[in-house]
Amino acid sequence: MRVSNRWIIGAITLVFLMIHVPGCGKGGNSEAIEPATTQVEGSARPTNVVVHRITTEDVEEVFTLPGNIEAWEDLTLSLEQSGPIRWIGPREGERLKKGEAILRIDPETLKSQHDKNQTEYDLKKKHLERVEQLLREELVSQKQYDDARLTFESAKASLTQSRIALEKSTLVSPIDGILDRLLVDRGEFGNIGTPAAVVVQVDRLKVIVDVPEKDVTATRVGQKVTVLPAEVKGAAGIGRPGKVIHVTYRADDMTRTYPTKIEMDNRDMWYRPGMIVRVRFIRRILNDVIAIPLYAIVDREGDKFIFVVENGMAVRRLVHLGPIVEGKAVIHGGIQVGEDLVVKGQQLLTDGGPVRLVKNGQL
Repeated sequence: MRVSNRWIIGAITLVFLMIHVPGCGKGGNSEAIEPATTQVEGSARPTNVVVHRITTEDVEEVFTLPGNIEAWEDLTLSLEQSGPIRWIGPREGERLKKGEAILRIDPETLKSQHDKNQTEYDLKKKHLERVEQLLREELVSQKQYDDARLTFESAKASLTQSRIALEKSTLVSPIDGILDRLLVDRGEFGNIGTPAAVVVQVDRLKVIVDVPEKDVTATRVGQKVTVLPAEVKGAAGIGRPGKVIHVTYRADDMTRTYPTKIEMDNRDMWYRPGMIVRVRFIRRILNDVIAIPLYAIVDREGDKFIFVVENGMAVRRLVHLGPIVEGKAVIHGGIQVGEDLVVKGQQLLTDGGPVRLVKNGQL
């Protein structure tokens, strides 16, 4: 049994040597196991590419900042007269005209007092006129005239006070807007200064943007901007123009940014105060420049280059990048108008390699 095991081990060792030692196996020809790697010179297959003819264009260099929407006017109206609230007209959410009544405070009592003061005023006025006539005829003394005059002025002041009280008993909207909230109820007793209603003007809005220091020099009053909704599903395509109406000269102490106010039309009532938006500013416009897609640029070991096609061959060009705007890079040197830039397949190219142009854009 021990001899048999030695024979098996020896056989396995012999097979191993035949496989791994050069010259062993299959007649001892070591060249027979090497793969054929020789390639015929000049047989390189062309690489399929898609090209884009270079032209010049005007490029807008932009920057986008978040903004907050505020109502053009947001007014909290307080009561100017104390008393029970007898009447409330419009409902929350209804449109108001400037001067339209919102609520009234005990108008009957105030109207009665005003009528009484009006009567007293009329009597004192007639009495004063009679005393004036008698004074001219020297039938009354100057003191009698002065007393009549003082009584008339007192009645006039009382009438003015009651008229103001009656006017203030009706809370009216000072602007065209929307009754956003009612803060009191009918039958409630209101005191002077009690907040009663919130009226907002939203047919135009203010957008507040905090502009950082690096961008404030490119922001100026009167500048046109584009207001875009926040990136939410279904919000695309609702952007609209706006205009810068104020840029603060002093930076905010906490954020070190410059609050900027933008006016925006909102007559369709799509936007609401409190919404977050994006505001796109134009930093500058570059006229007649060459701008190519970023994906056409190859970056290898820190070098940025492109490929153009000349006489069916790929030609590598080093390029210097300028501003990058919306997926395009402005190129300073390295390419000329009219050349064919490789925009697909460039990652597979080598300088001087053959190419085949694909017309339909599909490699």
